[in-house]
Amino acid sequence: MKIQSLIRDQDRLVPVEVELSFIPGLPQIQFLGLPDQAIRESIHRIKSAIRAQGFDFPKAQQILVNLRPAHLKKNSRGLELAVALGVLWESEQIPKPLADSVLVYGELSLGGEVYEPEDLFESFDNEAAWVWTGKPQQASAPFGRSTILQLKDIHSPNHIKPAPREYKIERPFSGLDLVFPERQAEILKLTALGEHSLLLAGPSGSGKTTMSKTLLSLLAAPTAEDMREIVANNKDTSTQEMKWRPLVHPHHTTPPLGLIGGGVPPFKGEITRAHRGVLVLDELLEFHPKSQEVLREPMEDGRIRIRRGRFLEEHIADTLFVATTNLCPCGDWVPKARVMCGRSLKKCRSYAERLSGPLVDRFQLIFFTQRNERGEGVLGADILKDLEKARRLRAEWAKTDRRFLKVTTKWTWDELIQDLPEFYMRELFPKELASRRRDLATLKIARSYADLDGMAKMQPQHVERALKVTFVPFDALKRLGD
Repeated sequence: MKIQSLIRDQDRLVPVEVELSFIPGLPQIQFLGLPDQAIRESIHRIKSAIRAQGFDFPKAQQILVNLRPAHLKKNSRGLELAVALGVLWESEQIPKPLADSVLVYGELSLGGEVYEPEDLFESFDNEAAWVWTGKPQQASAPFGRSTILQLKDIHSPNHIKPAPREYKIERPFSGLDLVFPERQAEILKLTALGEHSLLLAGPSGSGKTTMSKTLLSLLAAPTAEDMREIVANNKDTSTQEMKWRPLVHPHHTTPPLGLIGGGVPPFKGEITRAHRGVLVLDELLEFHPKSQEVLREPMEDGRIRIRRGRFLEEHIADTLFVATTNLCPCGDWVPKARVMCGRSLKKCRSYAERLSGPLVDRFQLIFFTQRNERGEGVLGADILKDLEKARRLRAEWAKTDRRFLKVTTKWTWDELIQDLPEFYMRELFPKELASRRRDLATLKIARSYADLDGMAKMQPQHVERALKVTFVPFDALKRLGD
């Protein structure tokens, strides 16, 4: 019979095989397979628990406990129950289970009481597994459990059937009570609906930070699978219950390691914490150039691959990137603006040159804010109503067109051009805007414009509107100071 238990690997629990062998010698337990100090200390709890519950600890026999795979450093809070039951099964003091393999994970007290470790519910998600454990911490779990309150209850465990995880989802209301100028409201709609990466540049006090934080309240409600990933990525850093998508707002002094993760063994960074949520990079030009450049891969691929020594980690980073910045030290310099300040043009240019061209190209939307915006104001709550209407339409279209099952930012080039006339793409679509990436961003924004207009098929006029928020501001940034 094989006994399986669980060991910690980063932020998750993974199976480990527990193999027991009795050999002549002193009555003691010897762990093999790189156990840590906590596992070694459990030897005394196992001995005490077995005897306190009226069982016999094998005499004149040494118990070898081999943990496989042997090359991994073992850390576990519930391995001791697996060893204790293994000793009782191998010494035939209790009958062995009929199953060929059992998964056991629980903590022991000196008196033999059995407890379910807190990390079992948090870090284990194998829905097909059935776990032998102790007094349950949670009434339900996504895996089945056989629970015992003390070792001698092993003959009559309480079986608890699996149940799906339930998450409490509450939309935040930050920014929904504010009135946004018409131009800003349009950008908020586009960004939230299509989950397009956004670069906001403009004077201090023009609403950049307010816009970036309001986006969290405008995003679509997360699914149960989204919440599972969000909770898993934030359980070690969040002290409050996660009820919505995360908003991660790193300080501009955060080093590259803090953004992408790393170390030995590798840990998760701020980008992974923001998975399925919003990462706000306030004052982007104040970030170290290396911190800016490490954003390229996650913005492009939605994941981060880290190699540190013999460790290789791949972290998901399906994150909405939003950056805000001033373009000069005084904060007032923007394209086509007349600014009076005491700094030289050379000083302003040198500050703006901190902005990496390849990084800017990865922002699908670029928007210049103004202090005194003109036009009719739009309430944040009304923006959300328009977005929910567009999402309902996309859900209807998805019944006959599987493209709409994905948010627009995930669409490929071929999926985007299906609705546009072949003649338009060949003869009228702007050639060589700046890069293929900018072409793709333009089509994605055009698709979001079509969604807001309630049109299942994208039209050329949507492309023309998209150019004003993708290529035109990108070109203006390149010509800044000319």
